[in-house]
Parts: sequence; C-alpha cells; structure tokens
Amino acid sequence: MTEVVPPPNKWRLRGGQYLGEISALCFLRLPPLSSVSCLPLLLSGSGSQVFVHSIESGELIRSFHVFEGIRVHGITCCSVSSTEGLNGSTFAYSVAVYGERRVKLFTLTVQVEGKPREEKSVSLELRLLHALPKLGHWVLDVCFLKNEASSVDESNLVAVGCSDNSVTLWDPTHSTIILQVSSPDRSLLYSMRLWGNNLEDLRIASGTIYNEIIVWRVVPSADALFLSSPMGESISRHGQQDYRPYEAIHMCRLVGHEGSIFRIAWSSDGSKLVSVSDDRSARVWKVHSDAEYSDNIGHISFLFGHNARVWDCVISNNVIITASEDCSCRIWGIDGKQLKVIKEHVGRGIWRCLFDTNSFILITGGFDSEIKVHQLKSLLAQDPDQSFVANAVPNETEHFSIRVHNSSESLGLMDSKSEYVRGLRFSSEDSIYVSTNHGYLYHAKLSKCCNVSWTKLARVNPEVPIVCMDLISKSPSKIPDEIEDWIAVGDGKGCATVIKVVTHAGSPKVEFSFSWTAEMDRQLLGIYFCRSLGHRFIFTADPRGVIKLWRLDTTMISIPYDNGEYSHASFLAEFVSHLGVRIICLDALPREEVLICGDLRGCLLIFPFLRDQLMNETVKSKMKISPMNHFKGAHGISTVSSITVSGCSPNHIDICSTGADGCICYLEYDKELQIVKFVGMKQVKELSLIESIDNKSSNDIDSCNYAAGFASADFIIWNLATETKVLQIPCGGWRRPHSYYLGNVPDMKNCFAYVKDEIIHIYRLWKSETGERRLPCNLHMQFHGRELHSLCFVSQNPQVEANKRPSWILTGCEDGTVRLTRYDPYIENWSSSKLLGEHVGGSAVRSICCVSKTHIVNASGGGYAKNVIKNLPASTEAGDVVLLISVGAKRVLTSWLLRDQIPHSKFVDDLKQKQIDNSTIKSSSISFQWLSTDMPIRNSVPLEISQKRDSYIKGSKSASDEEIDTRRKLPSDGNPRDKYEDDWRYLAVTAFLAKCAGSRLTVCFTAVACSDATLTVRALVLPYCLWFDVAMLVPVSSPVLSLQHIIVPMVPLQGEETPLRNIYILISGATDGSIVFWDLTGSVKAFMEHLSTLHLENLIDCQKRPRTGRGSQGGRWWRSLNSRFPKKHVDAKSQEKSKVNKLCGAPSSFDDSNGHARSSSQDMENGSPRLEKSSVDNSALEISEIYPLSVLHSIHQSGVNCLHVSEGKPHQITDGHFMYHLVSGGDDQALHCLTWEVLPQSLTDDPDEKKKTKCVIKFMYRDRIASGHSSAVKGVWTDGTLVFSTGLDQRVRCWILGETGKLTEHSHLIVSVPEPEALDARACSWGRYQIVVAGRGMQMIEFLAENCSSR
Repeated sequence: MTEVVPPPNKWRLRGGQYLGEISALCFLRLPPLSSVSCLPLLLSGSGSQVFVHSIESGELIRSFHVFEGIRVHGITCCSVSSTEGLNGSTFAYSVAVYGERRVKLFTLTVQVEGKPREEKSVSLELRLLHALPKLGHWVLDVCFLKNEASSVDESNLVAVGCSDNSVTLWDPTHSTIILQVSSPDRSLLYSMRLWGNNLEDLRIASGTIYNEIIVWRVVPSADALFLSSPMGESISRHGQQDYRPYEAIHMCRLVGHEGSIFRIAWSSDGSKLVSVSDDRSARVWKVHSDAEYSDNIGHISFLFGHNARVWDCVISNNVIITASEDCSCRIWGIDGKQLKVIKEHVGRGIWRCLFDTNSFILITGGFDSEIKVHQLKSLLAQDPDQSFVANAVPNETEHFSIRVHNSSESLGLMDSKSEYVRGLRFSSEDSIYVSTNHGYLYHAKLSKCCNVSWTKLARVNPEVPIVCMDLISKSPSKIPDEIEDWIAVGDGKGCATVIKVVTHAGSPKVEFSFSWTAEMDRQLLGIYFCRSLGHRFIFTADPRGVIKLWRLDTTMISIPYDNGEYSHASFLAEFVSHLGVRIICLDALPREEVLICGDLRGCLLIFPFLRDQLMNETVKSKMKISPMNHFKGAHGISTVSSITVSGCSPNHIDICSTGADGCICYLEYDKELQIVKFVGMKQVKELSLIESIDNKSSNDIDSCNYAAGFASADFIIWNLATETKVLQIPCGGWRRPHSYYLGNVPDMKNCFAYVKDEIIHIYRLWKSETGERRLPCNLHMQFHGRELHSLCFVSQNPQVEANKRPSWILTGCEDGTVRLTRYDPYIENWSSSKLLGEHVGGSAVRSICCVSKTHIVNASGGGYAKNVIKNLPASTEAGDVVLLISVGAKRVLTSWLLRDQIPHSKFVDDLKQKQIDNSTIKSSSISFQWLSTDMPIRNSVPLEISQKRDSYIKGSKSASDEEIDTRRKLPSDGNPRDKYEDDWRYLAVTAFLAKCAGSRLTVCFTAVACSDATLTVRALVLPYCLWFDVAMLVPVSSPVLSLQHIIVPMVPLQGEETPLRNIYILISGATDGSIVFWDLTGSVKAFMEHLSTLHLENLIDCQKRPRTGRGSQGGRWWRSLNSRFPKKHVDAKSQEKSKVNKLCGAPSSFDDSNGHARSSSQDMENGSPRLEKSSVDNSALEISEIYPLSVLHSIHQSGVNCLHVSEGKPHQITDGHFMYHLVSGGDDQALHCLTWEVLPQSLTDDPDEKKKTKCVIKFMYRDRIASGHSSAVKGVWTDGTLVFSTGLDQRVRCWILGETGKLTEHSHLIVSVPEPEALDARACSWGRYQIVVAGRGMQMIEFLAENCSSR
C-alpha cells in the first residue's frame, strides 16, 4: 500500500459526485435565437447536486452542489434576461432549488459562443443569490410570480408552499418575507402545487393527510391597508406603493382518493387538476379558476392501472402521464383510456416525469439513477378535435396487410384444402419469402405506399407441406445492384430443396433449384445455413438430436427433384448428440475447427469440425461424429434459440447463446483442456424469449447492443446498451410464423412480419440516417434501484500510479444485484456501471469482499499437489487471482473471478465513452466472471454442523442430548427450524487466498456469519470451483454482524522443525457488542495438507451457471429427476470421491447409462460436490472446531456494525512482531480503537487438543469515543494513520490515529447519501485518499492536502 504522510492541518474533506436517485426534473428553455437546439436543456436534482444535460446530445454540461446533506426535492426556473453579442449570446435565468425546509435562489447564466453557421458551445455558471431562512415546515412547491408593485420588469417574487398548508412570499429584491398566508384548513400536507403568474391569479392545490385535495386562493383583504411581515416590519417601506394585505379563500374540496396524495399537477390554463395517490390511482378534476366558488367542480376521469403507489404526474393539453413505484410510466387520454405503458427503469420506481408539449419528449427519472428520454411524437397523433389517440406502432412505420398470392380473398373458415403460410423469411427491408402448406415458395416485393408485388418462384412438392425454411443472402461484386438469395426448405417427406434466386432491378428470378432426400418421412424438422460457411454447406436436423452436413454442388443446371441416382448434395458427416434431443440452432468456426449446437432442452454441444470434412470431395462412408464436450442446462431446460461463436485467442472460443429463459449466456471453450466454462449472463427481464442478438456493427459478441424476442404475445426489440424498448408489436406470440430484419441502427431501421388469420402483417420502419436525428435514450447511467448494503474497492495493479488510474467499486444491493462501477479521476465523475449478476431469486446481498493477494502455506503433505492439474496451461499458474465473494439472504454464497484486462469494454456506456480518453479505457477495462454459487438445499444442514450448533445454543451446552434428539425427531412440518430455515441469511463475509508452494491449486478460505448465530470457514478450491466446509467456530453467543481477518507474517520459532510462515487471525463483531479473535492457522494448514492427497480432478464439474430466479437455472424444474435413475453399487473410485464429500455433507447424484453425469438442477448450481456417502473412515477429515483466541465482552453496548483492521507496517514492528489497530463502530454511536500485536508461542499443554494454538493476542492500547456519531455507526476504515467513519447521521468523519491508539477528530463532511450503510477507502497517492459511502446511492469523497488538488 502507498505510504501516506500524516496529514497536516491543511488537509480537507471534499465531496464528490453522488450516484443515486433522481428526485427533481425541470426544463430550461433557450430562446429560439440561441441557435443551439430546438430542444430545451434539462435540469435534474440528485442528492444534493443539480445536473444540467443537453437532451439533443446526451452530454452532461455541468453539475453543481447546492446543498449539504439535503436532498433536492424540486427545481423551478424562469427567464430573466438575454444579451446578444458578436460571438455569441448570454441568457440569465432565475432558478429556485428546494429541499426539506430550505430554499435557495440562484442565477444561472448560459453563455452560447460561436459565430453564425458554426457549431455552438454552451457554458454555464451558477451563482447563489439568496438562501431563504430555514422554514418551520417542509417545502412542497416553489413558483415565481410577477411583482406588479415593482417598476423593474425583471423583478419576480418567489412563492413558497409549505406542508402546514401555508404560502410564503419572498421578495428577492429586498431579501425579505413580505407575505405569509395560511389556508383556513390547517391540516398537514403530503403534497402541494401552486399555479399562477402573479399574486392575484395564484391558486393552491393541497393534498392533505386525510386523502383530500383542498383548492384555495389568495385574495386582497379589505380590513386593513398595511400588512406586517412576520419579521415585524411594515411591507410598504420596501416598495414604491403600499401592499394590501391578503387572505386565503377556500374554493373547493376534492374527495375520492383512498390513500395519501403524493403529487398534484395543474393544467396550463388552471382548469384541471391531476392527482396521484397511495391507492395506485390517478384522478382528473375540473376546477373553475375564474370564480371564487363553483358547484360545477368535480371528478372527470379515474385512471387505474399501476400495480403500486403512484409518485408523480403531468397533464399537458389532453394527455396525462403518471409515474409509479412499479417502475412504469403510463400515458393516458383525458377520458381515462390508457394509451401506452413504458417500463424501462428498475428498483423502487420512477420518482419524477416531465413532458414537453413542443417536442413531444417525455423525461423520466427513478431510484436507479437513470434519466431516460422518450420520444412520443410518433406515438401521439392529433385528430381534428385536438384529442390524442395511441398508435400501435410509430407513425413512420409502414403497415402491410397482405395475403398469399393465389389464396381466396374470402374471410371464411379455413378447411383442409386451404392454403396457409408455413414460413416467412426477410432477405432485406423490401423483400420477403413466403412458403405455404401446398409446397409453394413465393417472393413479395414491398414498395412504398404499402404496395406489394408477388412472384411465384417454385412448387417444391405438390403433395406435402413445407416444414422448415432458412435463407442466406449475398451481394456479388460482378454485377451491381444484383442480390443472390439462397433459400433452403424441407418438406414433410424428408426432402430438402435449395433454390437460388437472383434479384436484379427489383425482379426476382429462379436461377436453379434441386432437391434430395435428407431424412425419412416426417423426420426433417430443421434446415440451417451457417453464415461462416456460406451457401455451399447446409445442415439438416431430425428429432433425435442428429444433424447432417451436406455440401452443395452449385455448378449444375436446374432440376426439379433428385431421384437418388445422382445427387447434387454430397453428404459429408453426421453429428450425433448423446443427449438425444433435437438440435435447434448452430454456428461454426471453421478456422478453429469447432461446431457449436444448441438443443431443445437448453444444452450446448461442442463437436469437432475438421477442415478435411469440408474439403473432402468423395465420401466413401458416413462419418458419425460425437461431441467433444457439452454444457448441460446452459438455459435451464428452455430452448436454445441462437448461438454466436468467435475466436478470442488461439486456445479459447467465445460462445454467446440466447434462449427461451430470457437470458443471454456467455461461455468460453478451452480447446486445450476441452472444457466449457460459464463466463457470464445477462437476463433481459422484459423478454421471456430472446430469439437473437444483433452484432452487425462489430464482430465482437460482447458488443451486441440489441436483442429481439417475445414477451407473452408481443414481439419486442430491446436496446441492451440503454435498457430501452425500441419496438413492441402485438402479434400473438412466437408460435405463429414470423420473421424480422434489423438494419445497422435498429432504432431507425427494423422490419417485422407475422401471420394471423391467413393475413401476413408486415411492419416496416426504415428511416434515413441522414434525416431526423435520433436522440440519446439515456442522459444518466443506470445504477442500483434499491438500497446498498456493502461495497469495496477492487484491488488493482500496483505498477500503475494510483492517482492516474480509474477506481473500480463493487457494490451489493437489496435486490440481489452486484455491480461494478467506475469512477474516472480525469472527469471526477462516475463514468460507467456494469451489472455483474444477480443472487438466486433476487436474494439481498448483505456483504461482499474482494480478495487479491495469495499467501503461501507450508503444508507437510505429499507432493501430489504440484502435479494435480498438470494439464492446465502455464498461464493459470502465473500471477495472483482476484476474487469477489458476495453473500446474502437464503444463505447464498457467490464467487466471481476478475477477468484479464481487455482492450474493449462491453459495459462502458457509449454515451459516456466519448467523454473519456480512449487510452484510459483500453488500459483499465476490467470485468468479473461468475465462478460458482453455493446455496444449501432446504433443510440441508450437515449432521456435524447441526449437532455442534445445537450443542452451543446461546454460547453454552445448556441443551441436553435428549432435548436435541427430540427436536431432531420432530417432523419437518412441526419443527420450527425446518419452517424458518429458508429465512436464514448470511450477514458478513471475509476471505483470503492461500496455496502450497509449487502447487497450482489456489484455495479461497471464506469465513461467513449466518443469522442463526453460526460462524463457519469454507474453502473454494480453484480452478475446480469446489466448495468445502473446513471449520466451525464455537461458541458463538449471538449473530455476527461484521468480520475482518489479518495475515500475520511470523518468523520461525526455535525448536520447530517446520517454520510457520503466516498466522491467520479472524475477528468477529456480534450483536451483543462483543469482539472475538479466532486463530484459523491450524485449520488452514490441515486442510491444505489433506487437499494435496485428494484426486480433485475426479470431482471437476463445469456444468454450472447462475440461477436467475426463473425456475431451475432460468427454466422450469426437472420433474423427479433423481427418481428416474436407480442407485448403483459404490466402487473404489466412488469411495475416493466420497472421501472428499465428508467435508461438504452434500446429497447424492448418479450416472446415467451412457456414462455421463446427470444431476438435478440444484446439484449443477451448487458449488459443492454432490456425491454418494459411504462408510469409509473419514475421521481425519471431519469438520474441525475452532475456539476463541480472545474474547472482549461489551466493547459496544449493542451490535458491532462494522470492523476494520490496519495492515502491519515495517515501522510498527517491535521485536519482530507486527502491531495492528482495530477500529469498530456500533449501534451505540461509539467508536473503539484497539491496538494489539500477535505473539507466537509453542503449543500449549492444554489436554484439549482442539484448543491448542500457536499465538496469543497482546492488547497494548484502547480508546473509546462515546459519541463518535450522533446516530448508529455503519462503516469504518483505517490504515493505521487515519480513520474514516460514517453513520446514519449522514456524515463522514476523519480521525487522526495517534501512536498510542488515541482518536482525534480532524474534520467531517455532510454527504448526499441518505441512510449510509457502508464505507470503504483507499490511499491513492501521497496526499490523497478516496472514500466511498453507500446507502441509498453512492458518493465519492476525497481527503487530500490543499496543494494536492492542483496536481
């Protein structure tokens, strides 16, 4: 770690960018003369800062910090002045920002520079004018009113609406409150909205806690001539004329909601109100603003459709927009008809929505930090009555409704002789091929104005229907404007037909065609071209998992049908799946000689694909080829719909597959080891079936930005980069004949066709790229949509200077997601965030840790470990691995591996990429791949752990054996443990890496604390990804909330034959306020010794992938899978396997008759080996017990929420011993600092062998800050010099740690993160620390010397 000089007094804390919920939105409209854009700028509030975005370019122009620790609740602005110059224009705006009980007034200056007909540049400057006095109640709304009493045109008054149902008027000219009026109904409010341009027209709508809306106004009072301000001063002395006093007049009371009213919106003319409520509804009210009271006031329409609370609403002309906690934004007509549903946010919902009537642009901002732009111009079309109606698809989309060329035009019922469509295939945006049950193949030419030209190409077989169809197109260079289409069809008789169609000048013509018998009758179910092989090779598939490879002779003349005497299709090879399941899709990589296939049951098969097979002119005998390997359950048991392969290196092949589980899976095939590894997965929750992904713009499968598929009965094109919906067409589902075609920009170029009731419906959107400019869909990147519980920095290459590289932060969230987020020091902002994965079933992530340094263990076992994986490449041995361990609810333990740095990044946001130096991205693009997930099956506590846990109830052996046996004998329905076992969750985790000298095996020892007051040590053996139970720490009196570990390097002891290099110490903090030290050294050494004697290669199982929550591994559950296979006799090899199983206590799995491992979905998902137990003596491998090394009771008066221990430094070594500082924080608001060192000692003479230890803890100093924070302390960090802490008081405090362990507060900073839950820090360089705080969002903070900020 970088050496940091003790901080002088000139060091300071500096708040950085906050990444969290969007709480306010406001348009900033530039005058038309600015020539910058016809679209307004966007002001948005997030945390304590305000962002200014350009909607047209998607760039963040500027960000400003406006509050300290107060969330921006709303923004209001109005234009003040404009100045024209030779080289640009200057525009001034008054901006009011409010939050909680604070209101601040700013002047925002927009400088537009650039000569006419040149590109304009925009610069912003925000200057504080006034900070209003702290009000007595929360501010709910602010608006600017025209000051008619002032002679200055630019003079405005500021009306502030508060939660006590009052309005306060502020005069910015004299910086004073001139008026305060309260409603006759003094009830507290949840919402308020002001309307009006001056005080005379001011109308107030108040949403009370009684679920009512009170509408009132302010009118002059005739009782007095002067009105004194609340400050006791006469108002008249501040103006040129006397102010008449005002009073509140009640207009109406609107009753109807059944829940709290969260938001109210006025129409532009003040005649209508829209309110949204906790009752999941929105209501439209009619209000007469020109009368003091009217009976004709009431309810217009009732809008119901949201599934959760509705947070915000907008009314514009006759369109109403609502935003809800269900993450959807709905568009309604004034009559209450729902026109559109937009659901593109994640997490706790959409907080704010904003609509621009001029450009038809909708802006939404949510808890997930995203700001999305939706263009509704094509969705909303105005009729002559000025009412909005919804189009099913955008207006620019052409809709064709056509029939087969010679079919009947009648709409009568179909009979057995009717001709209907069996297949559709687009070859281009204006060309589609249609096959029918009568064996016909047609071509339809789509022209403008929805005109269609039909051409009958061929009749394959008049007796049987066409069953399957595929197409490949090519554009030869010999003749311009000529396109070749190769169409392959298969019929019910098992015959395959290939037709070459040449289209020139829009006229298709069959150049030749031929047929041959490919399969038996009714056995030809699929026919496929492979894009990498071209049109000369074709595959046919049968229902038994067999595909045949044919080479086509394209030099012959056209013949109608091959009778078998001479075939123009040469049979080359037969690829046979040992699983016996139909092949659905395939892709080949000829240069790597690999063929990848996906079947109907979600499995991937890897076949050898030798070049000699393609070049062989004569095939004497049929070649039957078996798969080299397979990956079972890549998509659960859901169909694999598409496969894309690419060669990333000479020995590795990247595989990307999509399936009917709505997931995109990334795998890697190692040619040298011939194994398939699961690398990662992206679940597109909006799609239940993904048919394909688009990668036309790049050969890299990681850079695919679009997914096409189905959700229920709708076809959807989804933008993976921006997480937005490009197209949605109701079509009846994927079982209908359909086809789609995507251009290079699918947002502007896409075609989709489907069949319904004998009619072919075609939707075509094909815009010119030089025409209308496409607006960016995201203005702010997506982050977690719920609260964060844990975070940590990623350990990086120390050879790169720390202050010149970006920071990567790992975060775990309440919704079960784990993300990797990048902070770039060059722009001092968050630049990208990638979703790594999701815990099983969305179980909350409670704790994460990143492990990077590998420690050498001197085990005295045999030398087998050196050669145990001798077939692995040398690259596996070099360098330390970096692991991420995440734990959470449902006892889910997940491991991730840091992938090698790559020159590209699939997770860097394209909208932000241009703001960062390309060299910076290339040198610092990292990602993590999923390794394994360990989740015990229900009621699966091993017997050894169950016995020990029962023995130490509440920290003592108080329960008798009879009581324990009685509880264990109870049926599962009556056992409270069985009933609530699924509610157990991991609360904390820490881990370290170890390996034997010379071995290629690396072991990640992981200590996990569970809510059932158990603390265990587990081991993850790499590269096999096998989990083992190593030790149980007893007694544990109460649940452990925090864990830390320290590796103490020790010198050899005198008299010891084998020197002990390291001592492994674990530190735990529990809910009872105690801190316990544990010595793991013996268990670590014993495990490494026993590991060297086991043949782990017999247990390797790469057939694992993350569970997604959609059934088993993303699909449906296997039904009674284990019951189909009888138990077999346990042979010697099985006994060797069971020797290892004693460590994990897992259920069994069996082999099928073909010799391939079959296991349940749970077995495949779990990291632990699933083997049959045997009666082999495994006493030497029993789970060990570890007793406390030292126990400190009542360090805190309540739970120890956080711990952190500093690393021993060279200057802190005394007599060869390292000195450490342990800092803890708890619910009692206190901070504790313990200074201690580890002293080695020989084995004690304790007769209890289990309690023998090789070290003792010597405590040197202790310091306690009783009120370190004004609320519970949630996060601490120390390096032995400084201490950083955070708590629920929303502050980060910096403490100086003295030589005697005394804490002295240096400074503190109010952060923008509400409810902080975690903190981590790192020393970047001399004079600079980075601190990250997470809770409801995340914020970067820097602690630096003043002279360091300029470096």
